[in-house]
Amino acid sequence: MASFPTAVRSSRKLASHLSQARHISDLTITRTGKPILRVQGHTATVFGATGQLGRYIVNRLARQGCQVVVPYREEMAKRHLKVTGDLGRVAFIEYDLHNTESIETSVRHSDVVYNLIGRNYPTKNFSLEDVHVEGTERICEAVAKYDVDRYIHVSSYNADPNSPSDFFATKGRGEQVARDIFPETTIVRPAPMFGFEDNLLIKLAGLTNLFTSNNMQERYRPVHSIDVGQALEVMLYDDTTAGQTFELYGPKEYCTADIAEMVDREIYKKRRHINVPKPILKPIAKLLNRFLWWPVLSAEDVDREFIDQKIDETAKTLADLGIKPGDISNYTYHYVQGYRSSAYYDLPPATEKEKREDRKTLSAHALAALQEFLGERDAHVDKFERLKVEAEQDAAAALAKQTLSMNTFTEDWNKSQFWYSDETADLIAKQLLDGVRDDEVIAVVSTPSVFVALKNLMNAADAASPKPKVYLLEHDQRFSVFPEFLFYDFHQPIKLPAHLRGSVDRIICDPPFLSEDCQTKMALTVRWLSRPSAPKSTPGARLIVCTGERMAPLVTKLYRSLSLRATTYEPVHRTLSNEFWCYANFESAVWSWKEGGKMNGATTNGVITNGGVTNGST
Repeated sequence: MASFPTAVRSSRKLASHLSQARHISDLTITRTGKPILRVQGHTATVFGATGQLGRYIVNRLARQGCQVVVPYREEMAKRHLKVTGDLGRVAFIEYDLHNTESIETSVRHSDVVYNLIGRNYPTKNFSLEDVHVEGTERICEAVAKYDVDRYIHVSSYNADPNSPSDFFATKGRGEQVARDIFPETTIVRPAPMFGFEDNLLIKLAGLTNLFTSNNMQERYRPVHSIDVGQALEVMLYDDTTAGQTFELYGPKEYCTADIAEMVDREIYKKRRHINVPKPILKPIAKLLNRFLWWPVLSAEDVDREFIDQKIDETAKTLADLGIKPGDISNYTYHYVQGYRSSAYYDLPPATEKEKREDRKTLSAHALAALQEFLGERDAHVDKFERLKVEAEQDAAAALAKQTLSMNTFTEDWNKSQFWYSDETADLIAKQLLDGVRDDEVIAVVSTPSVFVALKNLMNAADAASPKPKVYLLEHDQRFSVFPEFLFYDFHQPIKLPAHLRGSVDRIICDPPFLSEDCQTKMALTVRWLSRPSAPKSTPGARLIVCTGERMAPLVTKLYRSLSLRATTYEPVHRTLSNEFWCYANFESAVWSWKEGGKMNGATTNGVITNGGVTNGST
């Protein structure tokens, strides 16, 4: 009788054999007669998987249960593909495109081979002929030698052996070589692709795409990388695609300038593009590409700028595979959002599609409310335009005849604009005018509601009252109707007329954001404006800053040299109830300094507000 350990080992061996047993239904025969197990799936070799398109097809194949073989040249270039499938589903083999043996090792156990290899510019080790023609020849010979069931060759749009561009010409010759050696080759010609790590949107959003040679007028139909990856997956399971040619392109035709405009609109920046004649730019690009190891503008890029995409009407398209291509305008935001500055990062996309979708989702009630709002806005705009005309004709006389109101300038919620109440604006304006002299200068920084109150008080005063010089430093161009308006952006805190430096005696400032960056830059503006002797030694010199309670430690630190402290007065907004504090370097009949600069039980909900107008967005 066998011992207990021997019986255990025998049981394990028997269980292992039983678990590896396969049913006849698990066996399937490919179109060329090669048997494969359904539960194991296809074995696919993907050359060029480390490029932009590779991740999409590798992930799709691996999650379908295929065994994916990824030939690679650089260790670091393929590491992101390790997690595209379950453990063991993605295997890596080091290869050299010049080494036939390494290519054969990569394909010998596969029943489908994808060739995604391509190079936009020649290098010292590989010319375009080496990559697109000779490399394709070696791969096709290995595929034919080991009787691989399918070979899918990814070429390029405009592939033509007679093309004036070396890139398109070598791609065309590569297709001929593939069909000569393996007649059932499936040829795929994708248009310029967009997606993560692409050479289109990311390039236009970056700073390096400076020079162009055809004013960016090359026309083509950009296609989404995900759509191309899906098409390559469908071709594997559809044997009718063998021996066919596919042109994969998007639904709309664009020129590069159109796409660049979309990118600029989404990143809220204007990228500069300098047009250089082709006879000058091409040799310079060729020289740079030869001596610099990192990718730059190449001579091939310059040539392709003058060649529009031509569609082969005899080729099949994404529609024949049951795929509806996505338009680049619907995806631009998602791929270039990272190029926005922090001031605009969280804003929604500015695409036409989203605007259309917003209109579609409006109910009849919401639409009526919107029309009423737009009507009121148009009425305000008309009033604003009339005021502007009057100001241009005779600003001082026109404004002296009427009492100004902030109702003329509606709050723009998209810009987080919230005006002070009339009582708050009047109170602060009176503090600025208290004891003022004719030779003094008042600066109103990002607080237009206080400026309007100042204008009303000065217009209502008698002729003998002091008339100090007043400046409105504001970002909103609507206030340019006033001759006192000066454009101000806190991102450029001292980009102001030079004569204002050290010449202002009284200042009211309301930073638009409760952030350290905004508070610091506006404090720099205040210090730059303040007269050297003000406010400490001059009795009439005054400084008022209105901002959130939680900014008290930072405000005290930034304005220490100006002796600013928290007061007992709390500004009130028209449509906002957030807690605000008033900081000043003087006491008056309406406020005094707080004990220790703190309010008993004071809290803040952290909402970013502005008594005047924001200079950007949160």
